[in-house]
Amino acid sequence: MTIKHSYRRFWRGIRAPSLARMSALCAALCAVLIIAGAGLARAEAPPDPAPPKPHSEYLGYNGLPGNYLAGRFAYRQRDVAAAAKFYGRVLAEDYENRKMVQRALVLTVQDGRISDAMPLASHLLELEPNSNIGQLILTIGAVADGRLDEALERVRKFERKGIYELTAPMMEAWVELGRGNVDAALAALEPLSAKQAFEMYHAYHGALMANISGRQDAVAENYRRALTAVPGGTLRVVVAYATSLRRDGRMEEATALFEGYREHNPDSPWLDPIMATINSDVRPELVVSTARQGMAETLFGAASALPNESAGDTGLIYAYLALHLRPDFPVVQLLVGEILEVLERHEDAIEAYSAISRDSPYSWSARLRAASGLASIERVDEAVSILSEMVDENPARSDAAIALADVLRRNERFDESVKYYDVAIGRTSGIEQRHWSLFYSRGVMLERTKRWPRAEADFLQALELQPDQPLVLNYLGYSWVEQGINLERAMSLIERAVALRPTDGYIVDSLGWAFYRLGDFKNAVKHLERAVELRADDPIITDHLGDIYWRVGRQNEARFQWERALVLGAEEDAAIVIRQKLKDGLSDSDSSGSEEESQ
Repeated sequence: MTIKHSYRRFWRGIRAPSLARMSALCAALCAVLIIAGAGLARAEAPPDPAPPKPHSEYLGYNGLPGNYLAGRFAYRQRDVAAAAKFYGRVLAEDYENRKMVQRALVLTVQDGRISDAMPLASHLLELEPNSNIGQLILTIGAVADGRLDEALERVRKFERKGIYELTAPMMEAWVELGRGNVDAALAALEPLSAKQAFEMYHAYHGALMANISGRQDAVAENYRRALTAVPGGTLRVVVAYATSLRRDGRMEEATALFEGYREHNPDSPWLDPIMATINSDVRPELVVSTARQGMAETLFGAASALPNESAGDTGLIYAYLALHLRPDFPVVQLLVGEILEVLERHEDAIEAYSAISRDSPYSWSARLRAASGLASIERVDEAVSILSEMVDENPARSDAAIALADVLRRNERFDESVKYYDVAIGRTSGIEQRHWSLFYSRGVMLERTKRWPRAEADFLQALELQPDQPLVLNYLGYSWVEQGINLERAMSLIERAVALRPTDGYIVDSLGWAFYRLGDFKNAVKHLERAVELRADDPIITDHLGDIYWRVGRQNEARFQWERALVLGAEEDAAIVIRQKLKDGLSDSDSSGSEEESQ
């Protein structure tokens, strides 16, 4: 039994059980301060223009129109450094163009060059005195230089709408705290208390300020309010409060706080290293111990509150501004990497992850993410090297082994992949429902390496953990049909998978192909036609439809579908078989169809 050409189809619908989960976990960390339904507006970010064709304008044409078009094209290609360079050339010839100044300013910040952005921000304010983005950047510059009177003057000029409705009160509060005005700082936070969506920020930053200013009576109350404002609490608040408790010698309470968070977030990769850091013999520093760090915390909150998928460009501005104030800020470095990944700036994302110190409790996650990024841009050997080192480094953890197995799987190094799935499962204690994907993943690799008894056992284990998982139902049922065993149950499994995912063309194709293999051509035609409707771009499904058309005497339609399969990019081994079918058709004696012919 073989399912060679079905392998990629089965994997298109599943999240990799480690790297994708690590991506979700990193996104969860980066959104620890997220506001549900707050409806925050984006800051002034450059529009996403329709790109011109990449002719000479992207190759260094020096005229103003050429540089403008080159900047637009580079931005669309996510080459932010080049876009900033070209817009800079435009400004050299048209320095009074407000839109160009703003665009060059934003791109310079998104390239992480905050110092270079300061003159542009000053000039933008000359052209548009009410520009929030100009005021924001110069405010951060003033705080970085210790010019707090200027910072206060600037922050009070913000038009407090959209994201600035949240950030302006916090920035004003931290500037006032830096100027030694604790009461004024707490008063500046008060507008946040009027809006439920901002209550967590009000309480959290109030707790941080109370910690710094020695108002211990307000610390615990504010942290408790911050924890209850978001169901289940947020990791950032948990870390800050636990650190405060540990500094006061209240170890049991700090541990209980972490364990409570773990109950809601069992896969969090950060809890153990953070706890180890906090519980070390060295008394931990406060999460925020200065007004400057508090301002960076505010910017981190703003970046986290903006969804990466739709507002990543803007979130990147706040994140880079936070790093300008606090360069060693690993949670923001993680966020920068996450946003850059979403923006498909993979090399920059890897650089951001790699900049996180190995001493940081976030280093492990950063290395996992860096390896994922390397694999995504075909630097597979580097990814494997990083993950192999991590597997050996910490025998108590399974996540690096899962990540390595996933990378090897996606690169069709199946035997090696099985080895590391074995390691991962061996390190997983207390098998739970959520671990179904581990057994499914290993089962597919075992099937691909012709170790069916073990593969079948893994699929059955996955179904025991997750009885209605359509991917497992589909793969196991299809495999049984291919072998001609357990046919009644096999069809039941596939039909159940289709019922759970009726619009999944790959699974509908499995049902049609199963009917084909069983000789029920009438049902095979019905389901394979439906599969092609759902996935008209898939050469495998199209090839299947050609086969069944031939079997029911629709030879012209069969040849048309086989030709379409070639046009759609059938893989070379399948293409050889398809060309043979176009020449000779399917023989009457052949009952196995293209599934075996393509081997």
